[in-house]
Amino acid sequence: MRLKAIHHVTFAVRDLDRQQAFAEDFGLVVEERTDQRLVLRTRGGDACAYVAHKADEDRFVGLAFEVEGAADLDEAAALPEARDLGEIDLPGGGKAVALSDPDGNEVLLVHGSERREVGEPYPELQLNTPFRKERFGRNQHQRDAGPARLWRLGHAGLFVQNFNESFAWYSQNLGLIGSDIYHIPGQPKATIVGFCRLDRGDEYVDHHVLALMQDERGGCHHISFEAQDFEAQHRTHRFLLRKEYESIWGVGRHPHGSHVFDVWRSPDGARFETFSDTDLFRAADGTNYHDISTVMMDEWVDDSPERYFA
Repeated sequence: MRLKAIHHVTFAVRDLDRQQAFAEDFGLVVEERTDQRLVLRTRGGDACAYVAHKADEDRFVGLAFEVEGAADLDEAAALPEARDLGEIDLPGGGKAVALSDPDGNEVLLVHGSERREVGEPYPELQLNTPFRKERFGRNQHQRDAGPARLWRLGHAGLFVQNFNESFAWYSQNLGLIGSDIYHIPGQPKATIVGFCRLDRGDEYVDHHVLALMQDERGGCHHISFEAQDFEAQHRTHRFLLRKEYESIWGVGRHPHGSHVFDVWRSPDGARFETFSDTDLFRAADGTNYHDISTVMMDEWVDDSPERYFA
């Protein structure tokens, strides 16, 4: 089975109004809103990146991946306990097959969704360094301090009951490859965290499309959307602070994946992240293993990682 990208995430949410207000301030665009459902997209051409259903409790429902072709859907439909959903009722449409991962999260495989027009980016930053000069006779262009211009849903992080079981399921059924995997100190076989990328052969892909972290709570740790660059992230960080939303972490830089990240708490308790400047890998680049006690959360600060997972 050949995956192209993460397609969307789905949550159950008690208060759709508050969730919509936060999401728009964060930078997502409303594609559809009813009394029972909120569908959000980015500016990058997708028609659907985030779905929230009205519910009595807040919880993570599942995530979806886009597959390369119709044959991949046929392959998915042949997997144990797969459900062929046919045409899906979401903006952009397409057909889907539903699976369940070991923790019971719904995993949809989607093909044939229509795209939207891509939005207008900021002018690219021009940086003057000691070794390369790009900006002459003028100031750096100004940008607004407001909601981020988000370009795609890039990855999700899940809490899983059993890392080895979940990693095996996503590897065997969806072809995901471990990029960096962490183990308990002194126990190389006791793996508990993994960052997984798509397998697209010689094509370069993001360092990870899915992070799996062993934690008995289960559910979703975070969903992450690509911003244009670190400058855009800092300006949106300032805007969200003014709106008095809860900052969880950032702006920082992860050591593995190398991306700049900024994490915020949404009204339903979920973690929304922006990222930029991530590493790219091919299938042949293999898997790296690390003692988790040697890994920092953020290359730019010495803060304890506890609040990132709280």
